[in-house]
Amino acid sequence: MTLPAEKPPLIVWDIIVSIVMWVLSVGLIGVAAFVALFGLAFIDYCPPESCSAQGAFLSLIVAGVASIFLLLTGLVWGIVRIVERQTSWWVGLGALVLSLACWIIGFVGAAKSVGW
Repeated sequence: MTLPAEKPPLIVWDIIVSIVMWVLSVGLIGVAAFVALFGLAFIDYCPPESCSAQGAFLSLIVAGVASIFLLLTGLVWGIVRIVERQTSWWVGLGALVLSLACWIIGFVGAAKSVGW
């Protein structure tokens, strides 16, 4: 009878960096959603021929949903990698960068929709 192979120890620095990346991603999503809400609230005048408030709203909603989806996917994938004792900091970093990219694209789309 053979004994099962021992798992390697957890990589503490990797766990800490991953958690920091996930917390930064949540903060980014919160701040961007707050800015998006107030940006939409202060569209005072939007003439139909050069402006689309619905387009701006849709751009920002899609950016928000996509960034939340990316964060949750990165969180689950990162936790799985931590449990498997593999490095996962780059998954958190990827979720942060992709969430930022979603919001940048959403804000650019909203600005184009209202004619800025």
